[in-house]
Amino acid sequence: MALFIYSLLPILRNTYLGMDGVSPTLRDAAKGMGMTPWQSIVKVEVPLAAPVIMSGIRLSATYVIAWAALASYIGAGGLGDFIFNGLNLYRTDLILGGSIPVILLALIIDWLLGKLEVAVTPKTAHA
Repeated sequence: MALFIYSLLPILRNTYLGMDGVSPTLRDAAKGMGMTPWQSIVKVEVPLAAPVIMSGIRLSATYVIAWAALASYIGAGGLGDFIFNGLNLYRTDLILGGSIPVILLALIIDWLLGKLEVAVTPKTAHA
């Protein structure tokens, strides 16, 4: 539960910044086309803010993976147990056995979310 709450801040912050960064001209154009405020948000603002929102989600996912490994320090278990036992026993194999999977998991999640970010980012035409 604590990790979930911790992960909300970057997501909420980037969502706010992404929505705030949408040009007022584009909002006005959506209004001029007869869109309701809800339609403007769904069809114009969220797609344009998607890259910033997704970067917050990617950052949060990486944070959660790192903090989950450190949570074993307070008895939560997981791969962090290998890391901390290795540190206490001066055993490099345990340290690597815990940290390499955590690193790989973080890299894979970041890569997959990067692919999702590309998929949700609207395509723009070059002038």
